[in-house]
Amino acid sequence: LMAGMVDTEDELEKLVKASLHNRSIPSDVVDHDIISRVAQSLGTEFVPCAAVVGGTLAQEVLKIITRKDMPINNWYTYDALKGDAITCTLKP
Repeated sequence: LMAGMVDTEDELEKLVKASLHNRSIPSDVVDHDIISRVAQSLGTEFVPCAAVVGGTLAQEVLKIITRKDMPINNWYTYDALKGDAITCTLKP
């Protein structure tokens, strides 16, 4: 999300739900707790999070170039608050 695009948690939730609807993704994929946690950090940049995601991206590019391993399939989400990441496969 771009800074200034949303100012409140409610605006963020409406934007997320509209985006999911436009992509025919069930709205229950993202629960209110996640939206609330993201809204708390609007307008901030969490540098360690950027380092983790950037490192993961670099690793995936190397997998593609070297063809040694399969890259992450489709959707990667890093939760900086938990220090955890999940990979989801979204069907077309």
